[in-house]
Amino acid sequence: MPARARFNEYHVLARRPQPSDKPLAKHVEAMAQALVTSGRLYINADTMRNFVHYTTATTTYSFSARELTDPALCEHTKTLIARSIPKGLGPVAVNERIDQLLRDLKKGRGIAHTLEIRVARLIVQAAHEAVIRTLIRERTQVFVSFSHNVSDLMAVHFWQDHGGSGGLQSTSDSGAAVYISCGGDPFFEGKEGEKYYTTDGAQALSRMLVIGAQELGHYADLIRSSHGISGRHSARMQPLRASPKCKAARDADLARVQTLAQHYANAGLGALVRAEEAVKFYEKQKQNYAPLWLMAQLKRLVCWWRFSRRAASLPLRFRATHPRLTCGAFYQSMLRDMAFNLAPEADAYRRADAQEEEAIACIEALARVPQQEIKWGREATHTCWPSLAAFYEDVVLSSLPSG
Repeated sequence: MPARARFNEYHVLARRPQPSDKPLAKHVEAMAQALVTSGRLYINADTMRNFVHYTTATTTYSFSARELTDPALCEHTKTLIARSIPKGLGPVAVNERIDQLLRDLKKGRGIAHTLEIRVARLIVQAAHEAVIRTLIRERTQVFVSFSHNVSDLMAVHFWQDHGGSGGLQSTSDSGAAVYISCGGDPFFEGKEGEKYYTTDGAQALSRMLVIGAQELGHYADLIRSSHGISGRHSARMQPLRASPKCKAARDADLARVQTLAQHYANAGLGALVRAEEAVKFYEKQKQNYAPLWLMAQLKRLVCWWRFSRRAASLPLRFRATHPRLTCGAFYQSMLRDMAFNLAPEADAYRRADAQEEEAIACIEALARVPQQEIKWGREATHTCWPSLAAFYEDVVLSSLPSG
């Protein structure tokens, strides 16, 4: 099996999303518009943001500009603020708090509606329609940051523990929330030297969709009842233990990916990757069509022919990605990424209790089914992860209302 990747692949997509500067298909566009008008989309675009925090003695609320100004939303905001004010002070004190929050909001310079709807159009393309409809119906908070982690979306006491994450899905008494970092401006269209982050543009767009898919996968995994959130399909909470069915699915897919990787290694994947890298080396040296480059190209073609012939009976098919990967790089990157995301490594996932750590691995792996579909496509994901993909569709998605 190829050596495991040490990190998640964030900058590859199976297909480009529909352009966010134009309306989507009617029913999808309706979901994007609903997310915006709900006031539950909170955006930090480096020098601009459309929300403020309001901290009380017991909690911290986040209020968007719409929640502070839209008459249809403002009454609920006032109700939440009133809970933190002594009863004797009444509506006057609530209005004073609102005025102060509006002054604080001006410091953030605001987010134009055109940017809000573009962000929303990407979010609704990052998950199954049933997940997005549930998110809107439950008035789930969705936070999006253009930076590399979610710290600038959180109150200080929260980001000290969680702000270093690239994404996060949280639940509390006040409801669920999804946090997504883009690692740059996903809509950047300027010149290379004008970038604020080196990953502005296509890389940030890919990262936003990949992290969004994962965090929305965590959100979909929640078990809902008439009493609220009662657990996860992937694990039981007290004590934290993996769901037997989810554990069995993950174990089966771990073996499946290892077997696939060995088959492709036997077909000559390693030799093809090395040949492709040799060609790239000479191209970086600007030696295209030089004798050494021609020799490297010839060797690459021979390795590709041998690999294609030997791998013809294997289930995975080479497909174009964005950015486009060469044949060997495609198979190597995909297989390593599939293996890594079944057993992701991070300090936050480690526990002294082995069963608890296994439960966290199951929670993480299940949430990454939609992420893998965003990156490698549905066919490849169902080929590499047939058991978890089936669990996600048959158990998780089927538990969400379809209308």
